[in-house]
Amino acid sequence: MTDVLRGTDFVAGLPEHACAAREEAILEAVQAGHVAPISWVPVYSQLDERRATFLVSADALRIGDAEDSVRVNASARTTQRIADLIECAMLTTRLCDLVWEQATVRIPPCIGAPDASMANTSRMLEHHRRLEEQVAGRTGLIENVGKHWVLTNRLADRPDRAANYGWFDPGAAHRYGQHTLWQPLGLAHNPDHVDYSQVVRLVRRRCTVDGAERDLHEVMTDPALAGLVSSEGPLRVLRLPGVPEEAWLAARPKERAGRAPEEV
Repeated sequence: MTDVLRGTDFVAGLPEHACAAREEAILEAVQAGHVAPISWVPVYSQLDERRATFLVSADALRIGDAEDSVRVNASARTTQRIADLIECAMLTTRLCDLVWEQATVRIPPCIGAPDASMANTSRMLEHHRRLEEQVAGRTGLIENVGKHWVLTNRLADRPDRAANYGWFDPGAAHRYGQHTLWQPLGLAHNPDHVDYSQVVRLVRRRCTVDGAERDLHEVMTDPALAGLVSSEGPLRVLRLPGVPEEAWLAARPKERAGRAPEEV
């Protein structure tokens, strides 16, 4: 990281309305290292006798520093680009379920009005502050920090869509698998949609299966292992369709593929 960037100052400098410039500003902040330290928390999965450990961010991505940071909203397109930058992947519904089941800090969803202002920067900041009140300084694996952009095989036939999932709540109106939640797996949005509820939570590309280090993408596509990370069987969609890997990222040495920094 170069100069220190306060999260509140960063958000104050963003356009009020969602736009490409706001998405680029968030991406550039991540690329410059202006991200609060990320705690990567082990999330455990078991499939018959197979056991895996995935490292998921304890909280949503926060722009700023350790003393002053703000959870930002981002489109699915920007989320995929951030995942590429820090050598991570987008979540799956299975991983989201595991995060909820293993969360040490559970809070109710901070649901706001779904009106014309829901993508505004002021709503982003309002959602962050409401989360701060609910979390109340507690640390560990936190859920519900927002809705998550996820990978699903349904995107293979809908490359113009993005998939979201989350907001677990025993009193919610929908059931998906074993859980009730306000946002079941849905493809209502395009890759550039953003609103106050859509945060950035990622999983590291490196994981362990039965004690051996593996690339998450290998696990996602392996018929014998995919159930550890997917509720749909082997995944055919490993990144958001229509978002090509940047040329400089594709050119990285293969031995670095899937690695993420301990802290960004």
